Amino acid sequence: MTRAIKLDWFSTTVKEDLAKLPEKMLDGAFEAINQAADLIVGLAQVNVRVDTGSLRDSIRKERVSSRVVRVRAGGYVTNPKTGKLVNYAAVIEQRYPFLSPAVRSVYPQIRTMIENRVVEKVG
Repeated sequence: MTRAIKLDWFSTTVKEDLAKLPEKMLDGAFEAINQAADLIVGLAQVNVRVDTGSLRDSIRKERVSSRVVRVRAGGYVTNPKTGKLVNYAAVIEQRYPFLSPAVRSVYPQIRTMIENRVVEKVG
């Protein structure tokens, strides 16, 4: 599949348009990564072992900065059996992986997602 970026060379703002390309490309890449993080969250929630549902409910996407997101599990959700915050995500991940398989399954698509979004933003 061929992707093309179109630029109107007859425009009086070509120089300004060219200066904006890196920013637009970064915006597109971040949108794709954000979308991939949503997929990872959903897959991890489907694959995690469920007892009370607390760990599943704690799986989330967090925006770290303007262009950084991460997927986390554990933390802010209270386990109804123990009355404590869910802090055992790493233990469960080690015994019964749920997050790493989700990342591995989305990873092959991320490059295509980024390329498509970048072309959309600058095309």
